[in-house]
Amino acid sequence: MTQLAHDLANALKAAERPGDFYASGTLDMHPLRLEAEGVGPIALPLLPGQAERLIAQAEQAPCGRGSETLVDPEVRRTWQLDAASVQICGRRWAEDLGQIVQQAADGLGVSGAVEAELYKLLVYDTGSFFVPHRDTEKAPGMFATMVVVLPSPFTGGELVIRHKGHEARLDLRRDEPSEVAWAAFYADCRHEVLPIASGYRLALIYNLIRPHGEPIPQPPDHDSVCAVVTDLLRAWGQGPNQQQPDQDEPNKLVLPLEHAYSEAELGFQTLKGADAAVAGVVRAAAEAAGCDLHLGLVSVYEYGLAEHTGYYGGWGRRRGWRDDDADEEFEIIEATEEGRVIRHWRLPDGSAPAIGELDIDDNELSPPDAFAGFDDIEPDFQEATGNEGASYERSYQCAALVVWPRSHRGAVLAAGGLGVSMPYLSALLDRWRQAAASDRDALREEAHALALAIRDHWPNKVSRPWWASGHAQEGDLIAALAEIGDHAAAAEFILDQIAAGTYDAADNAQLVKVLAELSKAQAAELLGAVISGNALVKPAACADLLARYTAHPGHAGDALRPAAEALLAALPGSAATPAELPPEQRYRHEPPSAALVADTLTALSRIDPDPAETAPAEPARTERAQAEQVRVEEQRAEEERAQREHAGQGLAEQALSLFLKDHERYPIDSVLLPAALHLVEQDRPGASEALPNADSDAPGTAANRLRNAVLQHLEQRIAEPLAPPADWERPATVQCTCTDCRNLNRFLASPTESTWRLKAAEQSRRHVEHSIQRSQCDLDCTTNKLGRPYTLVCKKNQASYERRVQQREKDLDDRARLTGR
Repeated sequence: MTQLAHDLANALKAAERPGDFYASGTLDMHPLRLEAEGVGPIALPLLPGQAERLIAQAEQAPCGRGSETLVDPEVRRTWQLDAASVQICGRRWAEDLGQIVQQAADGLGVSGAVEAELYKLLVYDTGSFFVPHRDTEKAPGMFATMVVVLPSPFTGGELVIRHKGHEARLDLRRDEPSEVAWAAFYADCRHEVLPIASGYRLALIYNLIRPHGEPIPQPPDHDSVCAVVTDLLRAWGQGPNQQQPDQDEPNKLVLPLEHAYSEAELGFQTLKGADAAVAGVVRAAAEAAGCDLHLGLVSVYEYGLAEHTGYYGGWGRRRGWRDDDADEEFEIIEATEEGRVIRHWRLPDGSAPAIGELDIDDNELSPPDAFAGFDDIEPDFQEATGNEGASYERSYQCAALVVWPRSHRGAVLAAGGLGVSMPYLSALLDRWRQAAASDRDALREEAHALALAIRDHWPNKVSRPWWASGHAQEGDLIAALAEIGDHAAAAEFILDQIAAGTYDAADNAQLVKVLAELSKAQAAELLGAVISGNALVKPAACADLLARYTAHPGHAGDALRPAAEALLAALPGSAATPAELPPEQRYRHEPPSAALVADTLTALSRIDPDPAETAPAEPARTERAQAEQVRVEEQRAEEERAQREHAGQGLAEQALSLFLKDHERYPIDSVLLPAALHLVEQDRPGASEALPNADSDAPGTAANRLRNAVLQHLEQRIAEPLAPPADWERPATVQCTCTDCRNLNRFLASPTESTWRLKAAEQSRRHVEHSIQRSQCDLDCTTNKLGRPYTLVCKKNQASYERRVQQREKDLDDRARLTGR
């Protein structure tokens, strides 16, 4: 328990008297009959013609000035009819009025008997108003005024109520014809009616009276409590380090409320009784002390193991409970999961901020024993089913106020996890981008503080960083830091997190964007760190990252060689890669893919030096000397090509040699062919560098060599004879040597047999069918269910030939795409 939570709970006990200086609401009214002397029945909603007749019948309402009562249209412009001139009928009107009076009394914090005495019927037309004033006591025992605005079309005319520095502005206009709006306020409150902009406003004015000489209620006065709470909150937020709050105090405080609220009705304006009083105090104190205040729903839950006892054991080492619905008795054995979270956030203005689910720590509750009775809640039991034993669950929900100093905001949201903090940061950045110039600096500082807090609270559990990277959240954070202008923090995060093995291809787009804003030397260093730390597990992602970065013009080729060499050393099948990865890396390992091959060759080809660019210019030579030079250069080029093949001097050539030799890891049809097609057809900048001449058969670049190797494979398969079977002989490739499978192979090899029948038990038939499927035999199988045992009927088809026809069509298409003709 923290001292702050204890002190705050004690201070708020004095504010638990419910009520405020005003109350307001809406009632769905039953049919009402209203009559006025000299006018007759009044239609509701009020018609303009009847409004004019009411005004003609009424007198202009006076106002008080000292001991005088006079009519002054500069102070008050409205018309009134005395209660004696008005008759209100309706079978349910007394019930409706009683409901309004009770809600008003509750809102004002008044208990005991309260009566409503009709005082006046007021009519306001366009331009009518009443300047700020206080009501005088119009009847013995009067303590408040209640206004009931009947259905009438108008705009403007808001009721403004003030009391001890607080102000409420109430719009009592309702669009639904069956609804009446009401407001009540203590008689000593200053209030005014703003000018009517259009239409007519019809209102019943009641005096709220304490009958039988009971004490006159006074407005709740929480100013002293508010001052104490303000001091507590202000001291809390004035720690030495705004982003690292005092470890002895909580980041946030959660104040559970008394009444039950659903998600739909949750809001500051709908709080009841003492909840409204406490919320009013905390709201004022939070605003004065520079704190954020929210309202939310708290869920407390517990799940665990139970045991069916068959008897009610009462209290002992374990707690026993009776399931009345099932007439069973259970005993709680062990709680396996429990927690307290808050969600469904609301702000004082009624909006719902983009905050996800936050956990509640023990030291964040005020009062600290707020959930002490949770263990007494009867749990729900589930009987044992299948492999699952008996279980139980227990839950509780309540509304709560949540407050924290604005200086703690980043720490609070970051501690809530990436699902809470990252959406909030994204929304904050959107506000910053769209903000007016006067607000941009403050929003930028808030976003910067939150981004740094997220960085400092980055998940450190085994799987969470990888989950974050898989959702591109690491990339999003460094992009946010860079956009805010803190490239140093972005670079630090890349080294500490992304380069440390918690990286995924989803981060690449943002990584490249950030790296492009750094110096070439720093970008190369960070690239090398990321690839060195991740290429063993994520080679395709690292190849994509390097290819994306080298696509930018002016990249530092020589400086990128360490990153390229790290990628090359980590390629699957490389001599430098371990035979088996550690268990924590194994499940994240990427198998070789076409993208890995294409991106590796693209990136390494861009980093390899271009001999044509590095060769020195030669002076003019004679024709004979030129011919000799050509012969020498051709010989040198051939020697260099051979050296690159055998000694691996070119990075791209080394990678290609690995791809072409290891067909088990890099199958031609599923990996190398799609990679070659991608290199030919890619739209990425630099594609022309990777494959400068698709019509050339020269070895040229590594990408051309890959294309030529794949073309040779296709040509060999295209050259194979392709004709339908001449007889019934089919490939006999079943590997099993059981009697049934040997007979199956004999049947397949027969040029004269088209159908084979196996009358056998289900297990034997199923085994033969599995052998046929595994070997892709040219057979159609059905089961004849006449007689016992059933008969498996196998008829030959030409599926192998049809597959080869389809393969031939694909090979011809792929060859055309690779050659461009």
